Amino acid sequence: MNAITFQDPRTNDLLSRVGEDVSLLRQDVANLFTHTTRRALPNGARQLADNAKNRLVAGKLYTSEHLQALKNHVNQPAAAWVGGAAAVGLLAAAGAYMLFRSNHHHNGQEHG
Repeated sequence: MNAITFQDPRTNDLLSRVGEDVSLLRQDVANLFTHTTRRALPNGARQLADNAKNRLVAGKLYTSEHLQALKNHVNQPAAAWVGGAAAVGLLAAAGAYMLFRSNHHHNGQEHG
């Protein structure tokens, strides 16, 4: 590509500087894209997965504690105990899901 030259030295200097700036901007955009695809996105996905895993573990512990309390304090037939345990498990899973969705929404990573 041939450079356009003008009689005015200031115009030539400004055009040259703008050309250099555009070249640097292209390099910066390419570097940003490379960094984002190789580092930022995988790290964000890893953090999201760890967060979900931690919340599921917390939900499991919560459910386990409540099932133990039910077992120790309620002397009911086996069918009723199993039904209660299933209800507590569903409530804990729903709570963990709602927490995960709430965090996902607040981080601006909502799809759809």
